[in-house]
Amino acid sequence: MEKLKQLPAKILGLFRRIGFYLKFGYIRVAAIIIRARRGEALEIHPLVGKWALILFKVIFGLSIFIFAILIAFGVDIYKYKDSDNVTKFVAGVIPYPAAIVQGRIVTVDSYFKNYQYIEKFYSKTQQTGVDLNSIKSKVLDQLIDIEILRSQAKKYNVAVKDSDIENAYSEVVVQNGGEEEVKKVLSDLYGLNVKEFKKLISDQILEQKLAEAVPVQVKASHILIRVEKDASADKVNEAKARMDKVVAEVKAGTDFAEEAKKFSEDTGSAQNGGDLDYFSRGQMDSTFENVAFKTPVGQVSDAFRTDYGWHIVKVTDKKGIVDKSFTDWLDGLRKESLILKLLHV
Repeated sequence: MEKLKQLPAKILGLFRRIGFYLKFGYIRVAAIIIRARRGEALEIHPLVGKWALILFKVIFGLSIFIFAILIAFGVDIYKYKDSDNVTKFVAGVIPYPAAIVQGRIVTVDSYFKNYQYIEKFYSKTQQTGVDLNSIKSKVLDQLIDIEILRSQAKKYNVAVKDSDIENAYSEVVVQNGGEEEVKKVLSDLYGLNVKEFKKLISDQILEQKLAEAVPVQVKASHILIRVEKDASADKVNEAKARMDKVVAEVKAGTDFAEEAKKFSEDTGSAQNGGDLDYFSRGQMDSTFENVAFKTPVGQVSDAFRTDYGWHIVKVTDKKGIVDKSFTDWLDGLRKESLILKLLHV
């Protein structure tokens, strides 16, 4: 018991001695550096000089050896496109770049792992006629896209929180029979562990958040009076007359949502007052989309026709920054970004 009581004091004394020697060493090194900067000759003990020379030779030799290994495996990766287990292990230790995207590096290790997930899935499910070479190229392109999106996330202050990832993972667990079952499927079909899977979830959430935050989106409701694309003129005019009546009632002050519930022939939205929620460019019929994006918030459009029939649209909100679809926006970023593909797959 007495020894235990003395233990804290001994530990404190040890730290004090270590601190003293560190301080002493720092002062000595600083003094040597100052003397060297003044041009004074430095006297080194012969034994110290001998060991310093040996240490230098060892470090230099190791540097040459490591450099040779880097070159050898680099040739295997970039020229011969080797992907054996040894090469994968080395790529996991040394961050060979597969591509450089706006100064951000996609590592060969990341490429190997992502391709391995897909390759194992096709192997386990015994799917035939799969073009693996095409998949290799798509995997690298997807990793490049992720780095492009990460750079844009910083620009637009979009971030993925730990809670976002955990909530998404929990949904997967609930939908697939529990965590143990999810772990088994991930391991058996993809060779993934939970940590790796959550990283993939994080990338997917980031893409979703950018798709919601950056492209301009319109929140709108509509009323549809159906008429076939190739309908006769009489049927087209009859449907237009019915729509004109609805337009007149809406402009007279009748609630748009109530009119949609009564008259809209879009079964998917009529019971919700014609509400279509938010949508961005590229998600709707092009004519419908153009009218919706041109109509001011709070206003109701004039009647217009699409392949589905006659519509009127009420725009209730607009949000977003870039007036493009997410696909067009990302395609533009690919063209504008400085991308160097070092790994040709």
